[in-house]
Amino acid sequence: MKECPYGEKCYRKNPIHFGEFSHAHLDAIFEKGNGSGDYDIPVKYSSEMIQTQLKLLEKLFPKSGAKKEKEANVCASNPPVTASISSGSSTSGSSSTNPSGSSTSRSAAPQDTSNLAKKQKLNAKNIRDYIPVVLEKGKMAQKLERAAPYNMFLTAITDSKPTHSEPLSITLQEILDESLGEIESTVQINFMVDIGWLLGHYYFAGILDKPLLVLYGDESPELLGISKFKPQVTAIHVRMPTPFATSHTKMMFLGYSDGSMRVVISTANLYEDDWHNRTQGLWISPKLPALPEDADTGAGESRTGFKQDLMLYLVEYKISQLQPWIARIRKSDFSAINVFFLGSVPGGHRESTVRGHPWGHARLGAILSKHAAPIDDRIPVICQSSSIGSLGPNVQAWIQQDFVNSLKKDSTPVGKLRQMPAFKMIYPSFGNVSGSHDGMLGGGCLPYGKNTNDKQPWLKEHLQQWKASDRHRSRAMPHIKSYTRYNLEQQSVYWFVLTSANLSKAAWGCFNKSSNIQPCLRIANYEVGVLFLPRFVTGEDTFPLGNNRDGVPAFPLPYDVPLTPYASDDKPFLMDYLQG
Repeated sequence: MKECPYGEKCYRKNPIHFGEFSHAHLDAIFEKGNGSGDYDIPVKYSSEMIQTQLKLLEKLFPKSGAKKEKEANVCASNPPVTASISSGSSTSGSSSTNPSGSSTSRSAAPQDTSNLAKKQKLNAKNIRDYIPVVLEKGKMAQKLERAAPYNMFLTAITDSKPTHSEPLSITLQEILDESLGEIESTVQINFMVDIGWLLGHYYFAGILDKPLLVLYGDESPELLGISKFKPQVTAIHVRMPTPFATSHTKMMFLGYSDGSMRVVISTANLYEDDWHNRTQGLWISPKLPALPEDADTGAGESRTGFKQDLMLYLVEYKISQLQPWIARIRKSDFSAINVFFLGSVPGGHRESTVRGHPWGHARLGAILSKHAAPIDDRIPVICQSSSIGSLGPNVQAWIQQDFVNSLKKDSTPVGKLRQMPAFKMIYPSFGNVSGSHDGMLGGGCLPYGKNTNDKQPWLKEHLQQWKASDRHRSRAMPHIKSYTRYNLEQQSVYWFVLTSANLSKAAWGCFNKSSNIQPCLRIANYEVGVLFLPRFVTGEDTFPLGNNRDGVPAFPLPYDVPLTPYASDDKPFLMDYLQG
């Protein structure tokens, strides 16, 4: 059995990982214990994490003959997936922030793929051995119908029982539920993909043999050559034009046997930890039926232009395997979609006479200036993300001049003197993380580093705590990313963005200004999100906040309002706290 490349720093809690990799420090503790939870854990380790990992070892390798069994094979009590259906499981360790402010993650050392075919098949066990939150099958279509008109969900939190029955909580297994349609093929575009874990979900959903196209951003040895072992899986690593750029999009396409399809836009990576005790957001489209064969070229478009924007985005990848899906999208009826597609693609982008600004924060600003109801300048711009990039020496440098300058726009006629609205940033404090379900390890999804933070001390006066008691997620650290403006006095939300894009220049773009040429928006990453604008979703100027209004359901904000600013002794959580 291979030694885990992260050794003592490994904080995985996936049983698949412990079935494939050994950990000398855990083995030493495990062998001295009695196999029933009584262990002498050295003080230098996080006892909570070590206890969790030891419990996994107890389950995988019962104390009687444990060492022999571990060396021989993975016992039958392991979940029924990965070794028999994939090329391995993710061994990604802690994240970090690169100079562009985008999130990256360490990958495991390459595996010897010749061993993959030799892995023994595992006996099928109950789904609950593999997925901690399991809801009744066949109910998702009803849940999605009740979620209208927003169709926005948060992931269920393993250690927060109220979220398991919350109407707007969701599991990955529900997204694959047969009540939404009989799946014939899928696409997964994501940054981090644990293919073993993902195929485990496909196994339990009964679609393991269906074609799956995976576009992934993070280096993943397990995905290299997987088609040799799983011919139904095509995996393509998205190559980036610059060293610190990231293919950070999180999006799914579900194709159904009746010719229809569905789009899912998410903030969650496709690996276990992101669907465990982290707050994630997802938007799920209505079912998009196939258009008649003789339909016009422009038929089936939504009022928001979603279909055209999505196809233009996919073309930017220049990946031939996406062509059949672009064609399928073109021949599908997207008219039921009521949100705008927001994308970021790498490169330098200028405003065009046809589409205006095509990508990034400038695209968001262009839509707001055309469609958003007038907003008082005193209404702040609220930002919330799981990482923060290098924003400059002061709030004016990029936040105000570029980012908030786009997000402050509305349909007020040009010429009126406007003020710069306040900027507020929701980001977990050290106290938020230390009190989370996973303790300090709950900060593993928050790759904001000390080097970056030290260069922007001005940011602290804009920081707000993570609190989500109304949604039972105050202790579930946010990997969700969202941007909005709302009015507490009038209990109204003017607009809301759910996206993969963190607060960074790499994700949203930075104007390269010159007096001689038209400003060019430089973007490093691939990102995808959706914009909820009331006029297109409910036909009104604002969404209700907190309570329903005249039969219109309140917009489901993922956090509590009013916000709670950092106290003088608060500090943002930094990834360095996990590495010390």
